[in-house]
Amino acid sequence: MKFSYIGYKDVTKTATGTNLKVVLTEDSQALDEVVVVGYGTQKKGSVTGSITSVDAKTIADIPTANLATSLAGRLSGVMISSTTGKPGATSSLSIRAKGTTNDSSPLYVIDGVVRNQEAFESLDASEVENISVLKDGASAAVYGARAANGVVLVTTKKGSTGKPVINYSGTVGFDSPTKNPETMSAYEQAIFLNHNRYQDWVDKGSDPKNRPENQKTWYTDDELEYLKGVNYSWLDEMWRTPLTTRHALNITGGTERVRYFIGGAYYFATGAFDNLEYNKANFRASIDANITDNFKVGLNISTDNRKDIKPHWKSDGGRDNLDNLYSSILKRSKMNPFYINGLPVKANGLEQHPLTQISEQAGRDTRKWMNTNVNMFAEYDAPFLKGLKFKFQYSRNTYNRLYKEVAMPYTLYTFETSGTNGHYIDPSKNPQVTGTDVRGGDRFIKKTSALYSDYQMNFFVTYDRTFGKHDIGALFVYEQAEGENESFDAQRNGLLTWTMPEFHAASSDASQSIVGNGSVGESGRLSYVGRLNYAYDDKYLLEAAFRVDGSTKFAPNKRWGFFPSISAGWRISNEPFFANNIKFIDYLKLRGSIASLGNDAIGGWDWMPKYNLTTGAIFGSQSYGIEPGTLANPDLTWEKSISYNVGFDGRLFNHFDVSFEWFYRHTYDILAERTASVPTSFGAKLPKENYAKIDARGFEFEIGYNGQVKDFTYWLKGNFGYAKSWWVEKDEASNLAAYKSEIGQSLDRVWGYDCLGILRSQEEVDRVNEENVKKYGKELLIKGTKLVPGMLLYRDVRGVNSDEPDGQITEEDMVVIVDKQSAPITYGFTLGGKWKGFTLDIFFQGLAGHERVIDDRKPGVKDWTGTFAYWNDHWTAENPNASMPFTLTKTNGEKSTFWVRNASFLRCKNISLSYDIPQSITKALKLDKVKVFVNGTNLFLLQDGLKIADPEVHKDHISSYPIMRNFSFGLNVTL
Repeated sequence: MKFSYIGYKDVTKTATGTNLKVVLTEDSQALDEVVVVGYGTQKKGSVTGSITSVDAKTIADIPTANLATSLAGRLSGVMISSTTGKPGATSSLSIRAKGTTNDSSPLYVIDGVVRNQEAFESLDASEVENISVLKDGASAAVYGARAANGVVLVTTKKGSTGKPVINYSGTVGFDSPTKNPETMSAYEQAIFLNHNRYQDWVDKGSDPKNRPENQKTWYTDDELEYLKGVNYSWLDEMWRTPLTTRHALNITGGTERVRYFIGGAYYFATGAFDNLEYNKANFRASIDANITDNFKVGLNISTDNRKDIKPHWKSDGGRDNLDNLYSSILKRSKMNPFYINGLPVKANGLEQHPLTQISEQAGRDTRKWMNTNVNMFAEYDAPFLKGLKFKFQYSRNTYNRLYKEVAMPYTLYTFETSGTNGHYIDPSKNPQVTGTDVRGGDRFIKKTSALYSDYQMNFFVTYDRTFGKHDIGALFVYEQAEGENESFDAQRNGLLTWTMPEFHAASSDASQSIVGNGSVGESGRLSYVGRLNYAYDDKYLLEAAFRVDGSTKFAPNKRWGFFPSISAGWRISNEPFFANNIKFIDYLKLRGSIASLGNDAIGGWDWMPKYNLTTGAIFGSQSYGIEPGTLANPDLTWEKSISYNVGFDGRLFNHFDVSFEWFYRHTYDILAERTASVPTSFGAKLPKENYAKIDARGFEFEIGYNGQVKDFTYWLKGNFGYAKSWWVEKDEASNLAAYKSEIGQSLDRVWGYDCLGILRSQEEVDRVNEENVKKYGKELLIKGTKLVPGMLLYRDVRGVNSDEPDGQITEEDMVVIVDKQSAPITYGFTLGGKWKGFTLDIFFQGLAGHERVIDDRKPGVKDWTGTFAYWNDHWTAENPNASMPFTLTKTNGEKSTFWVRNASFLRCKNISLSYDIPQSITKALKLDKVKVFVNGTNLFLLQDGLKIADPEVHKDHISSYPIMRNFSFGLNVTL
């Protein structure tokens, strides 16, 4: 019989009588697991810094193209958000509060080698063993000048001793949008346009000769009646159910001397319309071998190849959220058919035909990434001194990029129209073609090629030894890294056909070939790292570390930086006075740290003079030369921060695991330009300087509970984090009004007007003006515009040269309408249980404490384009109590509190249900383990303050390609 309980070692005994005594002993390894830290590992109980981690098994079955996406809400103090559901889109990842206006991305380290976010996101969960996040200065200090924004450490899978184990995992699924903004129907759009045209006529004096009903732009009764029965939805027409599939296969095994791991994965996803897809292929092979009892070597080779395809839509500017394209599809008028007899229709002034333009015939953008990493090491245990080790590690990365743009024109066709004013085309009447119009006049192929390569070389000396009650650990690292990159782009116009999108199929005329931009760069770093760990009697913990960094980004006399840290811990639960008197606390460790860190992700080479190419005089032909660019600043150096962290880790009642952190960070020498305090008469462009300061503070809390009732085990885990940052010093004009100063304020405030509501009637307008005349002797104007019914009324806060109201609404009346656009609160929690082979895991994720301003504040309705459905309830004389203001008043589109929405949300991020096939069946099939599972991602919202769109969608584009809900079915087989 086997006996088990959470936190205790399993015991197996044979029943020999009616009574059986079983004593379970505490499993210290389970309660004090090893965690990954910078340049090594430590027991969790010995860690004195702030580290949060996740086992890759937690996310192994979630089918995502982006590793970061599956981590959202699972790590305390880490904010991960996805603003679009486009296949292969990147995520935003930040650790604690933002501490700089420059690059605030964390440092990514994979198997001890510094990589970038792209390398992290391209990993497949099947090749990852563990992910740790170093949040405070002490834990990240060994990474010095690049660790001010935190560090993400990834350990990939390695071989293990034992017979070969083959594992396959595969999923197939489909997507649907969590929420698409509702848009106007054809009839609603026509009514909207009639209202606007009538009101415009009234505002211009109601000239009987120009009544809107008599104009060709008016939608007549017969046209309105027809439009009630049609609704050509461009979104429905182009929609294709997105499909996803992921397959991973790996083999691991080895002997005491040699261990190996070989694995590969393939991910493929289609988008919601044609010409939109993403695929990724990963491969990893590692081997480590004990050449002798004291000498070990290892080799880890990995590659990833990715391909992203999307329609060529110039107005999107390459953005992953496809906001302009998707907005065009959402809002396009639903009055007329898309095609007649297979020909794309132009009606009511249609300028672009999204259904044609998203097809390959109109062009496509293709991005390819091909990356290779080779990582090798040799490790020697010194036989002459116990605990002393030497290790050499060398890694080389090669990154290849190829971006390809293809654009082709297409033809639209006009047809015979129906209706009194010809506002619609009735396909049942077999309309004839009346004309053509060529759109998308570009006809070219453009390629951008980029090659990056870098290496990192480390030499380690480590010493770990126990002397009685004294545990000593020491580390010294020499690190050298260099990188180089080059890129260029070329374009050839006159592409003949979309079926052959290559240079040789474009015009051979030299004047049609364009050699565009080119660049070349190099970088280098040299670093020395040291760390000393000391523990006495497993109760008193001390760690001191430093890093000395040198970077070619700065002038020779500013090239080096020194970044020290110190941290301490006290396992108070090991003290007799505590253990003998406080029985409900099984484990408690107090800890604190202080550290100095740097940030060099601030460009580079600005310490050198810069010049720009320019044209000169013409002497028969154009001459060229150079002119001074930005002034040089030889004193540029790192951004720096001082980080403080205190916290505790504990276990209560042998079931509750708790952890708490409080942090404060002061960042100074932030690189920024001085523009506000410099006279406009200054002729040159000033260089950036190290002068700005930002402070941040916050706290984090984690809790977990594990329990068991007979053969049912269950768990509850949750985390909560709060973080905010504010300006301490920044460049401001000397005569800046006090209310405009940003000192002491958050970094992402939004200014606008304080809206008092909608003026519902002429009587309200007259009342407001009468009160204004009494106080100020004049009627109220909003940015020079007279008040009219349906207008948003703003609060008069101050005058141009006064802090008192002046009876006019100008830019001086603007106030802070949103204090935080980024969520200061992040949280997530998991509920789960396991019973007789069934495992259910339910995970929720939330963000809170922030707001957003709706970006679509002007309807912009034309005959060829509608808008969002919330504009249907807009102010008119017949609808004075509408929820939306009058649509023709320009001042209504100003940023104001009327458009502010709570951006907080709580989402059911993932539900996973799996079943382990009984071993009696798997053994008969010669299989070790078989698991079938179903997964649901982004299933529903429990809190949604935005309502009109998914609250996680891009803050500036509610019409972005939507966040997707995914349902998948999977199989996991182990041989």
